[in-house]
Amino acid sequence: MKPLGSILSFTRERNAALLKAYRMHVSKVDFVRLNEIGEKVVNSPSPRFWVSVERATIIVSAIMRGKPVLETMRPTKQEMFKEIYRRVMILKKQYPERHLYELVNEVVHSPAPKFYMEVSSAIERLFKIRNGWYDKGKRNYSI
Repeated sequence: MKPLGSILSFTRERNAALLKAYRMHVSKVDFVRLNEIGEKVVNSPSPRFWVSVERATIIVSAIMRGKPVLETMRPTKQEMFKEIYRRVMILKKQYPERHLYELVNEVVHSPAPKFYMEVSSAIERLFKIRNGWYDKGKRNYSI
């Protein structure tokens, strides 16, 4: 588990994608109901899976070995790792000679059907983007 307050290498990219989805959904409504918009945002297609290749490889490897790693995860994370695992297994049949890390890397960097994030987490991140929490004024993500 990552330390509280740590910022992942893909945070800017994820925040930009989240903000783009938010703006798209807000532009389609006359009145913004934050929870409804949040639900639409988290269920929007995402440009990639928001997990590191290293973490995804560890989880996929554990699933392959029959370890109960998903049991302690939130439902959204379980769903995400099940989808990553499913896609990796398809690639593994096509390319049995490739290393697991390579297969996971390809899957993690492919488009995801959604953000695999709780609505409350997405809303919190959007507020943090707006308030400059991630960048401390280095970049403007204003909503």
